[in-house]
Amino acid sequence: MITVMTHMDADGVISLSLFLKKIGGPKVRVYFTSPAQLRDTICHSVMRRRELGELYIFDIAGENRAVYAAAIYDRVVWIDHHQWEPEIKLPHVEIVIDATAKSAADVVSRYFGIESPLVELANQIDVNDVQDENAEKIRMIIGALRWKFYGRELNFKLEKLARELMNEDLTFLKEYDEIVNEYAKWIQELQERVKKETKVFKVKNLKIAIFETTESVPVYIISNVLSEKETYDMIIVLIHKIGRSGTITKMEFRTHTDIDVLKIAKFYGGGGHRLASGASVSDIITIPEILNAIDLLY
Repeated sequence: MITVMTHMDADGVISLSLFLKKIGGPKVRVYFTSPAQLRDTICHSVMRRRELGELYIFDIAGENRAVYAAAIYDRVVWIDHHQWEPEIKLPHVEIVIDATAKSAADVVSRYFGIESPLVELANQIDVNDVQDENAEKIRMIIGALRWKFYGRELNFKLEKLARELMNEDLTFLKEYDEIVNEYAKWIQELQERVKKETKVFKVKNLKIAIFETTESVPVYIISNVLSEKETYDMIIVLIHKIGRSGTITKMEFRTHTDIDVLKIAKFYGGGGHRLASGASVSDIITIPEILNAIDLLY
């Protein structure tokens, strides 16, 4: 049995597609997850299973507890491009990290010896420098699916897209036009909200823009809207979610300059890249708290 856990963004979907192309026919269990949810996803995946087999993890930064959790599988291959260093080494857990790569798909393709035009599309999307029309279509489709669906249905939809991408004939993308058009209308509304509701602060010499919301939003849209008129040292998106287990604040950090936003993400137990990172905290994180943290760290 082969199990794959991958990030639920374009890079994660394309990484899965490349892997499926490599292995061909074997049945694969697929879980789309995030760094904050990874340990729970691993625990859920092993319930009521006597044989676990191989686990492949793509495009997800880890930490010790997640590595130990993954180690319950017979063999683990963990491929990523975020900036983190495993503190533990286990003989049956192979962790491959290239923080210089533009995307995890790039690392996956080199690890498995796969050549595919999908890698360049993943590169463009993951660094938010989209030049190719198909890259923009894929990014919009995945955004639309995440906007429209959740849970098992979202998992099914993203896996279906990954399998469709395997053939590298992207004419099928037009089949998603209807949902993408719906999503585009919502994006327009979001852009107007960003212009009206974003708050701007100055901490020391840093210009900081903060957008708060209670719904999941594509961070690149917010960053792009704000970059139209101003250049910010730090763009922060605070997403407050209230569920059965309590309140969670998801924080996304971006920059238009050269400020190291990974520093503040790590302060809150998160990770990512120097210019794009994030964290999730089981509490309400307020704007004054964030500003105080920035004042402390920078």
